[in-house]
Amino acid sequence: MIGIAPVEGLCESKLDDLRHIRNAGFEATFFNWNKNETTAWMREADRLGLFVQSIHAPFSNSGRCLVSHLWNEGEEGRAVAVRLIDCVKDCADHGVPVMVIHPFIGFEDHTPTQVGLDNYARIVEAAEKCGITLGFENVEGEEYLAALMKRFWDSPACGFCLDTGHELCYNEGKDMLSLYGDKLCHTHFNDNLGVYDPTLTWENDLHLVPGDGIVDFAGVMARIEKTPYKGPILFELSVTNKPGRNDHDRYRAMGAEGFYRFAYERAVAAVTSKI
Repeated sequence: MIGIAPVEGLCESKLDDLRHIRNAGFEATFFNWNKNETTAWMREADRLGLFVQSIHAPFSNSGRCLVSHLWNEGEEGRAVAVRLIDCVKDCADHGVPVMVIHPFIGFEDHTPTQVGLDNYARIVEAAEKCGITLGFENVEGEEYLAALMKRFWDSPACGFCLDTGHELCYNEGKDMLSLYGDKLCHTHFNDNLGVYDPTLTWENDLHLVPGDGIVDFAGVMARIEKTPYKGPILFELSVTNKPGRNDHDRYRAMGAEGFYRFAYERAVAAVTSKI
């Protein structure tokens, strides 16, 4: 089973995205959390026969990096934990098995703290009670992911979400499945060009359609097959250019119907090791 998240910038409504996703051939999807909209999205996904594997927890708000506050002393971090626990409960209320969560956002800091582990412990405890798996994603700040996986490895709520593009740029090509493959619970398949600038920034994270970058998807699939994971392969793509680039112009020119059909063809090729 393969799926894709609704792509920002293609449709005015995610309900329209879901219809195009299903018509293109995808069988699964996931959403970024919006508590006011989750019920409507879930109803439409159910009507269309789309399996919703995860809800992606918020990690920023109006440009502010929410999850980074979890690692700092103070009320702001505790408030972020409360918000993420609310997302956990929303997953449980809607029967969504996985909540994807970012360990950290930012390139400056590299020192996990006990405060952060304590804040995340509250989220893990809530997930355990609700029967939700937390898919800790490989993003920038790899030290924070390592600290979380070490601290919560034995929890039934501890999982790993592999982002193939992040692995190539943020993790500099390191085999993250060799570290966390036993906990794999979700995927974000996407392509990029690696670190094409001497300085690693968020601009390297292109979220291209597979085949338009340099990710070795045959190798990714071979590594996944060595893990216990048997769930769907989910894609997380973009049609938005990064500053100074035009990689995504042709995607937007396809329109929603054309893009999702193109993405489906490439997705099938990626999971069948034909890219």
